Amino acid sequence: MTETDLQRKHTKISEIREIVGTFEIDVEEMKYSPLKIKVHHILNASGESYIGIANLMVKGKGCPDYFRSMHPQKTKGEALEDAADGFFTYLSDESEIKEDKNW
Repeated sequence: MTETDLQRKHTKISEIREIVGTFEIDVEEMKYSPLKIKVHHILNASGESYIGIANLMVKGKGCPDYFRSMHPQKTKGEALEDAADGFFTYLSDESEIKEDKNW
């Protein structure tokens, strides 16, 4: 049985997520290294997509809150890249890093 078959059989299922990869990225001179990113393959009524979710969030200098990019992408690689780009966009010597314990 495929995930789509399961959704058809049980109409109350709104979304199915599969972790298709977990990546650990060593970052020089960072206390919370490694940066970890889980890539989820998501099936729902609007189709399928991939989302990369980092375990670390960054609050850049002058930013009101911590940031973590989680934009739906078409491929596993694009989702990994989006999550990493979102992290490094705000990373600087002056930024604050927060770990998501429920990642």
